[in-house]
Amino acid sequence: MPRIIALFAILTTLLAGCSSLRFPGVYRIDIPQGNVVTEDMLSGLRPGMPPEQVRFVLGPPTLTDPFTPNTWYYLLQYQPGNGEMVEQQIVVHFDQGHYSHYDGQVTSDLRERTSGHQDQELLRRAEDRRQEAAN
Repeated sequence: MPRIIALFAILTTLLAGCSSLRFPGVYRIDIPQGNVVTEDMLSGLRPGMPPEQVRFVLGPPTLTDPFTPNTWYYLLQYQPGNGEMVEQQIVVHFDQGHYSHYDGQVTSDLRERTSGHQDQELLRRAEDRRQEAAN
């Protein structure tokens, strides 16, 4: 009986370790979570805007804390299947029910970091074909 338990424990440990391996040729999906906020969206914010207009410009917030209702959180966590995780946090502040300012920075190369290598290669090929057709 102890051998069966030990064998089961070793087998479980080995199988759990396989989840962190990245086998070549295995497709891994992209996992986007949260709100994408760009510089263009943030440039549309003006001090004194009501919350409805801020929601129209940025979309609904990812998180609104009931203990700090004058603060909205726009969080982004993007895990490409074959790449590094991208994180972004924008915090929008309201003063007396109107937009006052935001904290945080937009990830400048968000599109490049979230686009897969194959997608970038296809875009490069398409651009090359457009240039050849123009000549």
